[in-house]
Amino acid sequence: MMELPKSFRDVLQQKIPLLFDGATGTELYNRGIFINRCFEDANLSSPSIILELHRDYLKAGAEVLSTNSWGANRFKLAKHNLQDQTVLINKTAAKLAREVAGREAYVAGSVGPLGVRIEPWGPTSFQEAREAFAEQIRGLKEGGADLICLETFGDISELQQAIQAAKQEAPELPLIAQITVSAEGQTPVGTPAEWALKKVLEWGVDAVGFNCSVGPQPLMTQIQKLFPDLNIPFIVQPNAGLPKETDGRLIYMCTPEYMAEFTKHFLQIGVQFVGGCCGTSPEHIKAMSQTFRHQRAMNAAAEVIQRPRVSMEFAGAEETKTQHNAHCVPVPFDQKSRWSWKLAHGQQVTSVELLPPASVVPTKILDNSARLKDAGIDAINIPDGPRASARMSAILTAVMIEQKVGIETVLHYTCRDRNLLGMQSDMLGAHAIGLRNMLLVTGDPPKMGSYPNATGVFDIDAIGLTNMVSRLNGGMDLGSRPIGEPTALSIGVGVNPVHRDFDYEMKRFAYKVEAGAEWAITQPVFDLRALYRLLEYIDKHNIKIPIIAGIWPLMSFRNAQFMHNEVPGVFIPDEIMKRMAAPKNPEDARKVGIEIARGMVEELGTSVQGFQVSAPFGKVELALEVLGR
Repeated sequence: MMELPKSFRDVLQQKIPLLFDGATGTELYNRGIFINRCFEDANLSSPSIILELHRDYLKAGAEVLSTNSWGANRFKLAKHNLQDQTVLINKTAAKLAREVAGREAYVAGSVGPLGVRIEPWGPTSFQEAREAFAEQIRGLKEGGADLICLETFGDISELQQAIQAAKQEAPELPLIAQITVSAEGQTPVGTPAEWALKKVLEWGVDAVGFNCSVGPQPLMTQIQKLFPDLNIPFIVQPNAGLPKETDGRLIYMCTPEYMAEFTKHFLQIGVQFVGGCCGTSPEHIKAMSQTFRHQRAMNAAAEVIQRPRVSMEFAGAEETKTQHNAHCVPVPFDQKSRWSWKLAHGQQVTSVELLPPASVVPTKILDNSARLKDAGIDAINIPDGPRASARMSAILTAVMIEQKVGIETVLHYTCRDRNLLGMQSDMLGAHAIGLRNMLLVTGDPPKMGSYPNATGVFDIDAIGLTNMVSRLNGGMDLGSRPIGEPTALSIGVGVNPVHRDFDYEMKRFAYKVEAGAEWAITQPVFDLRALYRLLEYIDKHNIKIPIIAGIWPLMSFRNAQFMHNEVPGVFIPDEIMKRMAAPKNPEDARKVGIEIARGMVEELGTSVQGFQVSAPFGKVELALEVLGR
């Protein structure tokens, strides 16, 4: 766990992203405190359950624990005849969270709406509302809360009274205010979210944001719409989607992986604090914590490696700003390998992808490599743990092929399984043993594979790794120390023409090229319109880098369904799905798949500078048939 600053105000000043915890109410319900009881009374009557919940969130990776006090104001407590214990319940809530948090996490004093209508819509006056909020906040302050978090407010007039009470009762504590909005961007009383947040900021809080009501996607849409350039401390705590009633219980449908994916998007657009609301469990927070860990590692690596920042008008690989050792001469691109020579001189290249064996016997892949060499293929493409599977070391597989067969390899190398030190060591060793062609990719997350509980390292992503290898090619290591003779690694990267956010993918691609990428291989392409769109884009933005098209011959309709639904970054158009569904037997389906793949190769022609063809199930004859060999 990251070492936290002593004060939460330091977090705000230093703009440190933090992970809040998840739901309290739905989790307490799942742990046996039913809706006919007062959840907040559990601080007094069942403290062991509250402590257990806080410990589960802390263990999952939460860095801010919210007190079990959202409804602990005198109006709501009066329904259970507990109004006279308001201060005690809140003080105990903070103490319980503090006991678990220690110095490993901050304690956020949770304050929700009063549950009554205030003027002008109801009989409760502004003063009465402020006094009720002040009473609650006093208890949270006395119990040791590090900050006050006003949550799930739909009436900003009521929120204004809570803000004033917090400033009066605990002016030294940082103050966060969150409103709840619909998918259309309005509070429950019809106030537009943009106007509400501006008013809240005017009233003087340290951070604003959204929580509850809807899942992550609608909140992401609202943030991007209202704050295209997010320059304020912002917090998002969505529900785990919309609940579905099953056997009388509400089940929230968002998976931990889905919440983790949106956590990444929230952090990328500048949200500082992310957590969860209703339906968000410790399992969700654990997945979201991995995203935080990954993002921090990439940020730290970017500082070490000095990742460049480019505009979308990037001018090409030859203008890279990566630092080099002034006392050594980098190896020219066309002298690194036969593969590089052909790319540098405008010649087309061909490679065939062969999976490393899932055993200790390399005979089949060596025999297949020899067949491909005899057929005139330029290189064997070696994936590195595709779809997070455990196979023979890709590096050692590549070494055996090059040494025993005499054909070059293109080694996929992922950031998933190694830290920065291991990656640098591997690159130095790969050069020393004679490997040259590297396809640098971030890697599939372990959740996808056969061992979903394995830990992904992800110290950096493909951009940072490209920077690292480029520095080694310039004779410098990660610490800017000379390494003597520079490496001569030919740097390739991946690019996905059918990414769901094309602009985002192109921005990352431009970063990779400026970081030092010398060529790129696309994800398997089934929609040539998307590939032409990519080619038009890089031509328009003067990104001078050879593009090698990834081609995957489909074997059956089921194979097409699997590729479309379960392989990241792959999209198969409806017209191809229909063609693959038409054949009545496996042999005809295979012929259609080969026909589709070969047709794409023929249509692309010289539009790209080569083809990487996969050999389904290790059948190299199918790849050769696609290439017309």
